Amino acid sequence: MSDDVSLEIMRLAGQGYTCAQIVVILGLRLMGRENPDLIRAMSPLAMGASMGSICGALTGGLCLLGVHLGKGLEFERPEMGGKIPPAALIKWFAQEELQGKTPPTCAGIFEAGGQKLDLESGAPAAACADLVAHAYEKVISLLAEHGLDPTEGRELE
Repeated sequence: MSDDVSLEIMRLAGQGYTCAQIVVILGLRLMGRENPDLIRAMSPLAMGASMGSICGALTGGLCLLGVHLGKGLEFERPEMGGKIPPAALIKWFAQEELQGKTPPTCAGIFEAGGQKLDLESGAPAAACADLVAHAYEKVISLLAEHGLDPTEGRELE
C-alpha cells in the first residue's frame, strides 16, 4: 500500500467521509472524476448500514466495481458478473483480507480487534484505514487483471 493512499485515506476520514465513500472517492479521483451525488448516496453504508453489518470497505469496493462495470445509462449493458463477478471481491475480503477469522461485518471486525463499534460516530476508526486501502487496491488490481484500465471509466454520456 502506498503512503500516498494511506495519507489520503486518513485525510478523507478526518473530513468525515465513511469507509465506503473513501474507496469510491479514491477510484473516481483515479479517473479524474468527481460525483458528489454518488458519494452522498453511499452515506447510509456507514458503520455497516448503521447496524454493524457488512463492512464499508467491502461495500465501497463493490460500488467501485459497479462504477466500472454496472449499468448507468439507458443504452448501456451491465458488465458485472461477466468480467469480474462481485463474489470475487467478497471472497477475497473474507478469506484473504480477514483470513476467515471474522465475518466481513463492522461489528465482527471491531470485536475481533478488541474494540467496541460506535454506531453513532459514522467515521471510520484508524484501524479501518488498512481495510479501506486494501479493498481499494484489490478493486484496482481486479480491474487491471481483467484488462480494464482503472484510470478509465465508462462513458459519461
